[in-house]
Amino acid sequence: MTRSVALRAFWIFAVLTTLSAITGAASQAEIAEVLFMIGGSLAAVMLFFAFSVPEQRLVPVRVRRRR
Repeated sequence: MTRSVALRAFWIFAVLTTLSAITGAASQAEIAEVLFMIGGSLAAVMLFFAFSVPEQRLVPVRVRRRR
């Protein structure tokens, strides 16, 4: 998993978690609390992946010119 994929997934789970928190506060539903916990846990895992993956760096390669 690359850094950009992990950050994109983090934002998706963050939105899911926020919507679940709003639903849970409004309806007092038990399922909303479960979705909030699952979304929060997945967001934390995605942040861990995003910051543990090394940055992609360019590798210098010799290029020979033909004459």
